[in-house]
Amino acid sequence: MRKLLLMLLLCIPVFGFAQNKTVDSLEKVLASAKADTIRSDLYYKIALELQRMDPVQAEKMIGQSMAIAQKTNFQKGIANVYSFKSIQSSYKGEFDSMKVYSEKCIEIAKKVNFPLGVAKGENGLGIFYWQTGNFSEAIKNHLSALAIREKLKDTVGIATSLGNLALVYFDNQNSKEAERNALLSVELAKKVNKSNIVISNLQLLANVYGQDGKFDKALARDAEAFILCKQHNDMRGLSQVYSNMANCYTAMKQYDKGLKYQLEVLKIDEFFGDKKNISDTYMNISAAYADQKEFKPALDWMLKGLKYARESKYKQGEKQGWGALSNIYEQLGDYKNGLAAHQKYQSMSVDLINEKSNQQIALMQTQFDTEKKEQKITLLNKENTIQKLSISKQATTIAIIIGLLIVALVVAGLVYNRNKLKQKAQLQAQMLQHQDTLTKAVIDAEEHERKRIGADLHDGVGQLFSAVKMNLNGLFERINLQRDEDRFLAENTLALVDESCKEVRMISHQMMPSSLLKSGIASDLKKFIEKIDADSLKIKLETTGFKDQLESNVETMLYRIIQETINNVIKHANATQLDITLKRYDNEITAVIKDNGVGFDTTKAGSFEGIGLKNILTRIEYLRGTIDCQSALGMGTTVTVNVPA
Repeated sequence: MRKLLLMLLLCIPVFGFAQNKTVDSLEKVLASAKADTIRSDLYYKIALELQRMDPVQAEKMIGQSMAIAQKTNFQKGIANVYSFKSIQSSYKGEFDSMKVYSEKCIEIAKKVNFPLGVAKGENGLGIFYWQTGNFSEAIKNHLSALAIREKLKDTVGIATSLGNLALVYFDNQNSKEAERNALLSVELAKKVNKSNIVISNLQLLANVYGQDGKFDKALARDAEAFILCKQHNDMRGLSQVYSNMANCYTAMKQYDKGLKYQLEVLKIDEFFGDKKNISDTYMNISAAYADQKEFKPALDWMLKGLKYARESKYKQGEKQGWGALSNIYEQLGDYKNGLAAHQKYQSMSVDLINEKSNQQIALMQTQFDTEKKEQKITLLNKENTIQKLSISKQATTIAIIIGLLIVALVVAGLVYNRNKLKQKAQLQAQMLQHQDTLTKAVIDAEEHERKRIGADLHDGVGQLFSAVKMNLNGLFERINLQRDEDRFLAENTLALVDESCKEVRMISHQMMPSSLLKSGIASDLKKFIEKIDADSLKIKLETTGFKDQLESNVETMLYRIIQETINNVIKHANATQLDITLKRYDNEITAVIKDNGVGFDTTKAGSFEGIGLKNILTRIEYLRGTIDCQSALGMGTTVTVNVPA
């Protein structure tokens, strides 16, 4: 009798269903609705119903909902539209878009205190992670959505979340949990007459039973789902019913029936443009041919399926496809491609299913179930306590309990905050100390390197230049240069060598000032400035309050900061006048370096990446100081440095 019923049902044309009754009812309400918020919500609900029947009309309806919601700034309506677009992207295999829409839905819903919207967004993220193979994250999001829906007593939402959990468990090879959640979802969905949820879970149960070889039980679930699809014109549901039945017939070695219904599935998938489901169907057809030892057509169908799986980023389907493709190549004797396909399958298997993922999923499910049990136990204990108390003592007892609870919470909060602040302060102190140590090490290493390079320049390159100069003098005294051109060249060469000696000596002194920590920063700056050509740049130095020397590191780094700033003026500013003011107060040292050069656009200061500037900023940071630069094109530059004394 069951088989006859199935055959009669399958004779009904795929596209011959009547208009959905729910859609008719919603459209009647819409015709008389006045408030914009109600109209936006009705368009959204109609789009939800049409999504599984007519994607083009569903798109028009959701567009109307969004237009009204945006015009009236109806934020809940906008969040609903984003949740719709998330699921729509899932049907299309556009998983990146699905994630974006789900996150937007959550963001808006949280801002306007719309918990149901948050649950819808979490639901969308759960489907995204399921479709892309991250089962632990999928479980996390679906449990989060389920918790919100249970708190709101949203029966439809609870049924939806249970069904989604069942799907994730099934793909993660946990048939027992998949069946348990699917049965719970069906039970709740039937109570509130939500056929689409019933259909989805019946199809999942058919897959569970079919996987265990219980084909009669699987086909019975498909038959029940088929009747509902017919009644409600659920095209997407029908596609899944046909797919389940085709897989059952293939497993039962009834290949003609299996291929017939797979092709019917393909028609519906192509009607919706659903790449993910098209991929599944191609692979199912390939499996049917492979089971019949017809490996060439099996190869063609499998390659098509893999193409759609990659395009839709359907990782679970792609993994299964590589595994099947490896077997097909092996049967065809193409061992090279077979090995490559198997390696790809192994790689994706490691990424998608591992022990850590399973432990995380089990832990989250246990935590969720434990929390629910604890809530129930707590509630029952409270009820028993209240029943045992006499009426005259209830108010007093409750007041005492609440008072003690408040006091305990306040004390616990104060202790927690105190410990938290203490730990935070200790962590910050350790971080600052570590940063100081690193910065001091870098600066000490740099000073050491500067001294070494300065010494090498003075003792090595400088001495070599002096020897060259002496040898050239002796050579020119021995040689009688007859032509004026030769004498001019000889004299010019000696002048260049002499100038090179002076240049090397000046650079070595800048790298390692001989009296930096002996005479003090004011005296050393004066000596440094005296070595700069006054004809090209006139420098005025004014220092105040430097009778006593500073701590050596502070003095060294402040000297380097001012020295580097002067070098930047010489190199880049084209200035003729430079005024330097260095003042020491009780708790602060201020240096102001002002030039009359070309200036620069301070809004583009972030694009200057010179080593000199980085050195200045590193030293300022170490000294816990600040630096401010005021400039404009053609108006010169003023640099102000403040460091603690």
